[in-house]
Amino acid sequence: MSIIVKNISYSLNNNFLIKDLSFEITNSTFGVVEGISGIGKTTLLNLIAGLKKPMSGEIILNNKILSNDYDFVLPENRNIGYVFQDFALFPHINVKKNILFASKNKKSDFYLKVIKKLNLESHLQKMPHELSGGLMQRVAICRALLMEPSLLILDEPFSNLDYENSINVQSILKEYISENKIPCLIVSHNTNLFNEFSELLRIELR
Repeated sequence: MSIIVKNISYSLNNNFLIKDLSFEITNSTFGVVEGISGIGKTTLLNLIAGLKKPMSGEIILNNKILSNDYDFVLPENRNIGYVFQDFALFPHINVKKNILFASKNKKSDFYLKVIKKLNLESHLQKMPHELSGGLMQRVAICRALLMEPSLLILDEPFSNLDYENSINVQSILKEYISENKIPCLIVSHNTNLFNEFSELLRIELR
């Protein structure tokens, strides 16, 4: 599996946030997007997820064209697991229902394993407004994994986590993308967290 970005550009108010950017992330590889605040890191994730449309260029996931000058696949048809910086949980349903929304693993051992490893077992019946930022982040990560995505995208996934939970999340992400051989694209200010990752591609926006 792979995500290929070819010469994509995107501008806002006549200002290029992304210009002629190209990279490829293959299976079991973490792509870490780096750059100063406001440079366009989240914009890049949104372009790949289909929440924004590039001005030009091409995005290909597993040999399927997601976006080019002629075609544009809607976000819901891309099979991308996206963990947003603001979590994007559904406020009117509890944690368990949020996790199982669009899940393909409702009764699997993997579901139980992820719930346990992210320390969510005692929070399944709570509503999102009852959760801390760290808990909401773990719920969002759990939901994305259970979608069985072809590509995993995470925007600042460690920003609200303490050290122990950061280590747990790193461990389960590494295990998941290794076992399922999918690429993963991450925006994080704490890039030191990835120094021990053997399969790593750094993508710097300037």
